[in-house]
Amino acid sequence: MPIRVSSKRSAAAPGKPPFGLPEPPSGVMQKLAGISLCMIVKNEERFLEQCLQSVADIVDEICIVDTGSTDRTVEIAKAFGARVELRPWRNDFSWARNEAISLAGRRWVIMLDADEELTPESKPALQQLKDAPAYHTGLWLRCYNKADDYGGTGAMSHALVRMFPNNERIRFRGMIHEFVTLDGGTTGLGAVTAPVSIVHHGYLKEVVESRGKAERNLEIVKAAVEADPTDPFTWFNLGSTAFMMNDFVTTRDALEKMRELNGNAPRGFVANGLSILAETYCDKLGDPSKGEEVAQAALRVSPHYANAHFQLGKALVAQRRFDEARAAYGDAIADKDFANQQFVVDDQVYVWKAHSEIGSSYVVQGDEESAIEWFERGLKNAPGVQPLMLNLARSLDRLGRYDEAGALFKEVYEKFRDAYGTVDYVNFLLRRNHGETAVDVIEAMYEKLKPETAAPLLVAAAQISARLGRPEELVHYLELAADRAPGSADILNELEAAYRASGDVEGLARMLERESVTPPLTTADFLRRSFKANERGDFSAGLMFADSGLAKAPGDEHLAYNAAVAASSLGENERALGHLDRVATITSPVYLPALALRARLYRAENRADEAVGAVEQILALDARNVDALLIKASLAEERGDMVVAEASLRDVAMIDSQRGAIELGTLFMRLGRFEEAARIADAALQK
Repeated sequence: MPIRVSSKRSAAAPGKPPFGLPEPPSGVMQKLAGISLCMIVKNEERFLEQCLQSVADIVDEICIVDTGSTDRTVEIAKAFGARVELRPWRNDFSWARNEAISLAGRRWVIMLDADEELTPESKPALQQLKDAPAYHTGLWLRCYNKADDYGGTGAMSHALVRMFPNNERIRFRGMIHEFVTLDGGTTGLGAVTAPVSIVHHGYLKEVVESRGKAERNLEIVKAAVEADPTDPFTWFNLGSTAFMMNDFVTTRDALEKMRELNGNAPRGFVANGLSILAETYCDKLGDPSKGEEVAQAALRVSPHYANAHFQLGKALVAQRRFDEARAAYGDAIADKDFANQQFVVDDQVYVWKAHSEIGSSYVVQGDEESAIEWFERGLKNAPGVQPLMLNLARSLDRLGRYDEAGALFKEVYEKFRDAYGTVDYVNFLLRRNHGETAVDVIEAMYEKLKPETAAPLLVAAAQISARLGRPEELVHYLELAADRAPGSADILNELEAAYRASGDVEGLARMLERESVTPPLTTADFLRRSFKANERGDFSAGLMFADSGLAKAPGDEHLAYNAAVAASSLGENERALGHLDRVATITSPVYLPALALRARLYRAENRADEAVGAVEQILALDARNVDALLIKASLAEERGDMVVAEASLRDVAMIDSQRGAIELGTLFMRLGRFEEAARIADAALQK
């Protein structure tokens, strides 16, 4: 049952302020002692009870503003004795938080979100605070953001002022990523550090995706930038939100604007913004030297910032300056002692991530022994961290320590049962020729994995079945793969070949029917669709698929050739020639066919000299190219050079006797050389 808030506390004489809080000026009136929990909520039935349970026995009242819940949120809140007021949402978090604060009657306010909870060890500090005198100073809390990447070890923490006096002059500012201010100032409320922490569950992947949090935040932060384009904090918010949405150009531009507007002002968010900017330049935009410069700028703002040292290390590795990089990672590890001073910090950097990166830098240099040493150091700090375990297993594998590697790959697979562990374990088994065990793993996992991971694993199972001489299992696994990726050309090409080899006409028809209603996604998908359409004579569809594929992959020469075939078949010769201009790589499998098509198009356009030039290009690369020899013969006949025409066709006969005999006999018939035509026909029939 929920624990209801119940307090009969009355005003008490204030004692000495704890945590280094300053004494209020004499004569300042104090509100009723105690703590008011203030919240804003909407459709929070998943987390709200957990949140309220964590504070119900320590706060004195619960004041909630609901902005439009349609689930059990209000019911849950009232079960804890909360005062709930309804307010229509205005796309402004500060306004909503301030509405909740206006309901509070106790001396101190603690502001929590529904997906947060107070840690049990924080309660003694809150108990101390209840009777403490309040004025214009708040308290820094530490918020630990739970994450489910790396098996739940990727959490970050940040400091924020979430406890403060209940004073009309103290309110939140900012439409999003709001902060507490005094009298609406542009910098945060003065605060002292308190031994109070909260845990935030809202950055778990499933939660973020289900709420559409990034999209919602982007809309609000853009409005905030428009409302106050001179505030560096709004540009920080835009940049960090864009980073979450993988819009790295906007990230760069917004954070550079933050940097320009802020100048040298001491703002807590700047070091974090610069670290994100350094990561954007180095990892996302491929400019590690710029990433290095920005990381150094972040360290000038905050010399002991683990995130910045970590990004500096990554930028230096990208420039192959390994010794300097390892020194930067070492500094990141040492920054642990200063973590509580940071606005936002990735707490895993100094625990294991820097160790992993140092190990990986040794891998790049081929020093697997040193790499193993660092991976093992990281695992001592954070046992069971998946990336470290996999990195260690890979190094052991490369050193030929197969028993140790195999045991570790298997441990990761069995512990996490996810895509990373499964793929690595299957690949190890395949390298060690343990195909049947690999198939067992794939069978156990494919239904639990996302399609983009399951499909290639099922193709691997099919290939193993083929090597083991099990054609029924080959088709079975390819069909399962096609179920997960219905339009994948890589799968459908193999499945079609299997159906044709087994004579399964019905299976092939079903596959082609499903493919016809599945949109192509990859370059290979568009290539297959264009080829199949051309093959069945649907050249309009062939051209459409090829052109759509070229819009995604303009440099793909196979698609360009398919587009040219389709366009030429539709009589659009100039369009076809334009596509053929894209086929320029001599080693490409379609280079010679493209030249042959070009020669035929030139011939059709009465551009005989250019046609001859294309033919000569082919024959210079492949003197036995039958298509080129046939075109050469036709061009020679058209200009009356029967000697060259006959010689070319005799060359064809030396390569392909049947085709050469037919073409040569037909030429002799056109020339009235009937006896020679008959002899050639008789000779061909005798073969």
